[in-house]
Amino acid sequence: MGIAAGLVLALCVPLALPSIAGAHERRQVGPYVMRVGWGDEPTFAGVKNAVQLLLGDASGKAATDPLEDLKVEIIFGTQKTDLLPLEAAFGKTFGRPGDFRAAIIPTRPGNYTFHFVGTLKGQRIDESFTSSDKTFDPVQEAAGIEFPTKDPSPGQLAERLDREAARVESAQTAARDAAAAARQARTLGAVGLVAGIAGVVAATLNRRRVSAQ
Repeated sequence: MGIAAGLVLALCVPLALPSIAGAHERRQVGPYVMRVGWGDEPTFAGVKNAVQLLLGDASGKAATDPLEDLKVEIIFGTQKTDLLPLEAAFGKTFGRPGDFRAAIIPTRPGNYTFHFVGTLKGQRIDESFTSSDKTFDPVQEAAGIEFPTKDPSPGQLAERLDREAARVESAQTAARDAAAAARQARTLGAVGLVAGIAGVVAATLNRRRVSAQ
């Protein structure tokens, strides 16, 4: 009997695994339990992902009503997104009830904060969840899983473009300065030529006056 029970458990565990969230932070807010993390973990920069909110109550019953009055903003350093809607990632024949997501492509590695604001059936929500080694995964560089070649990440490309733009701007500034100096030199040369001609003319007229006397 014990062996049979063990076999049944071994068969059931793989079926249950897809419904279990990865590294998520759990928090109870009023009558609701929020489990928050990335939709796909581990999470890589430049790869489409989503904020995942697994919502239910303390008894484990999943929330299935649309979250029209609850939004999430994603924070990275000093940068923030607009408030994003949370869409149901489940239906009658697919997904896990209570699974709500907001799609995003994280473009930099590091820690992200998910700030939920709004209401749930009158319950005020103002909760922030930040990735860490104790909550949910920080975003990683994608180079570790790239094959057959490791392409530069969006962040590395942006930094490279910034450096090239700075070099181009510096070259353009130098060219403008050189052109201005050349114009100034031409102007001074023209002024000097006119002054020289005027001097020659004045000297010629002066000699004529002296000869006439």
